[in-house]
Amino acid sequence: MNLPTIALRRGAILTSTLTFAAVLAACSGGGSAEPSDDNSAGGTVAAIEGAVAISSDNLAFDANVIMATAGEPFTVTLTNIESMPHNFSVYIEEGGEEIVLGEIINEGETDEVEVPALEPGEYFFVCDVHSDEMTGTIVVEG
Repeated sequence: MNLPTIALRRGAILTSTLTFAAVLAACSGGGSAEPSDDNSAGGTVAAIEGAVAISSDNLAFDANVIMATAGEPFTVTLTNIESMPHNFSVYIEEGGEEIVLGEIINEGETDEVEVPALEPGEYFFVCDVHSDEMTGTIVVEG
């Protein structure tokens, strides 16, 4: 094999390696803060087409921020996947006026909580049964 052929092969291998690394970096998401309707990893979720699904496990909601659009009502479907009872309620602020109070549900049950259209701002959500551990924020924009 001659020297130009070896150089071309090394160049092709290097190019392939760099391309693969670039593809992996692009697919990793890089910690994007964009809301998602897939809240399996916790964090921030968005009301998509008027609906949000969250669950409760290990005395925690799997999302602690819900993004919503001002003036549009939405439904939060809470699924309880642990043996402790839970609910989902929304208040103007922590300790403030109640907006909506969800039913207390047991393991394996779900409750659909209809959240009315809200003005832009931040609102407090909580499991009233475990108010020290299970809280979050609804961020209403637009």
